[in-house]
Amino acid sequence: MKKWGLLAVPVVALALLGACGNDDDHDDHGGNSNGTNTTKSEQKSTTGNQSSNDLNGKKLSLSFQDVIKQFEDKYANAVITSVELEEDSGRIIYSVEGMDDQNEYKLKLDAESKEVLEDQKEAVDNEDKQELDQEKLDLKGLISESDAMKKAVAEVDGPVSSIELDRSYQDTVYDVSVETGSDDSEVRINAKTGKVLSVDPH
Repeated sequence: MKKWGLLAVPVVALALLGACGNDDDHDDHGGNSNGTNTTKSEQKSTTGNQSSNDLNGKKLSLSFQDVIKQFEDKYANAVITSVELEEDSGRIIYSVEGMDDQNEYKLKLDAESKEVLEDQKEAVDNEDKQELDQEKLDLKGLISESDAMKKAVAEVDGPVSSIELDRSYQDTVYDVSVETGSDDSEVRINAKTGKVLSVDPH
């Protein structure tokens, strides 16, 4: 690589000498053209990176229902309080949280390799026990995470960076984060009816 760099110096010098023979207007026009091409290339690269991180339409080895079943099989007496899918350090990861009268549980799985990345439990306190009924999710009759993401991007165009199954008052909801430039917009969808409840730009 260093040899290529050294060889490039005289080539550039010759190109500059040749350019000096042209008028100023022609030189300015050439400079602007090069700048425009570079910018388009950078924009294309950025767009490509965003698309590769888009969870919408990505084929994964595990679905929400798969990880819910795995959690329920492992912790039969626990209720699930949240399920989230997001990218973290180049991996696409499911995080499932739940609790029973004794402990809080957190299970993390690689959505592509199915590897268990984290399996934790922690004793609950009295305050946690009181919040159990308000936090547990009703997981019957849910629309799929794929349908929820499609509904979200119909509201806000952009790649999906994360999707979480959560509770809002009495409803089980999907909170879908959609990238819009430098910020994210959160689209909240009723997980049973598929109705869009809110669109919140961050």
